[in-house]
Amino acid sequence: MAAITPGGILQRVVDELPNFFRDGVDQLVTGEGEYIRSGQPQGTVGKVGQAIARSFCRQYGADPSAAKFGNAERIENACRPYLDDQDPDKGARIGLPFEGGQCPAGYNIAVEEWDFSTGSFVAVTTLSVNGPLVSLTRTQTSAFGYLFVALGTAGSTQSVTRQAIFGNLPRFGPITLQSGLPDNCGDPPPVVTQPRPIADPTPPPFRFNPDGDINVNVGVDVLPNGTINVNVGGPSFNVDLFPPSPGGGTGGPGGGNDPVGGPGTAGGSTDTGLGGVDDGSAGAGEELVGVLVQVLSAPANANRFFNNAAVVYRGAYYVAMGYPGRLGLDMSGGTAESLQFFHAQQRGLTDYRVRANVGFNLRVTPYYRNIEL
Repeated sequence: MAAITPGGILQRVVDELPNFFRDGVDQLVTGEGEYIRSGQPQGTVGKVGQAIARSFCRQYGADPSAAKFGNAERIENACRPYLDDQDPDKGARIGLPFEGGQCPAGYNIAVEEWDFSTGSFVAVTTLSVNGPLVSLTRTQTSAFGYLFVALGTAGSTQSVTRQAIFGNLPRFGPITLQSGLPDNCGDPPPVVTQPRPIADPTPPPFRFNPDGDINVNVGVDVLPNGTINVNVGGPSFNVDLFPPSPGGGTGGPGGGNDPVGGPGTAGGSTDTGLGGVDDGSAGAGEELVGVLVQVLSAPANANRFFNNAAVVYRGAYYVAMGYPGRLGLDMSGGTAESLQFFHAQQRGLTDYRVRANVGFNLRVTPYYRNIEL
């Protein structure tokens, strides 16, 4: 019998790793991955594999916006239960940005400050904007100053700057129709707050010594294409945590006999306008390849930095792709260059939506290709 070698053990770990991230029975039952967090592997291969998977999750948790290689939702599903054990309440959240404000009429939006004489917040100014309201934003502009912007339809907008008073931040108050009628036209779409960073307490390489049978140095390097290089006290192996399913494709619609399919053809370009939205669908027999988003203009106070010759924005817009009525937010859109392409996360997707943030004007170009059966 051939001797067992470190390389042989590592090869078995490499073969096993994708199973930690697969959309398996645990996700079908619980809705999210559990084995990375709470699994109790008994053998050497399983213990080392779990340690590598957890290291990958900690690196993702330290910078969720870096998951630009796709599969962000699957990574989130697999890793979040474990990351919640490390630092809870840092995952994605969803909620209404504000209530009401969707009638096609004039609105008054109160801005309130703390009043020490009454011990409560009171209205100090009113922003008047034509509805439906698109967004209400509060941005810190100085040590104590905050800019309030109310954006309505057709570029209708008003803003005001107020000061924090002894730690009491100014805030948006009631939203009321100028006509005095009931505001009964519904609420804006919910907004997803993206996962927040969690420091990695044991970055790789790290010593893995859970018991007397295992005592090795483990390296886990996440590459730009989403694969990882792993080593366990020896040579490195490259691992695709989300390998194509047997027969080509990634297990989603459109895999079949056309595993690549080409880059697709551009559809018509559309400008969102300030704070606007562009959406669309593939035609019959087509699938969405992705969307190209160009920032045409940005507000002066936009959160931006420079990467060589490119301007990179944070929170300029939100990209969602999927099926009619079932769009999924692409979390990589939280940080994007002034000209950025977003690939559909799997084959067979048909619909997209790009929503510009306040003060941004975008040009959106979808790309489609024929589905080869």
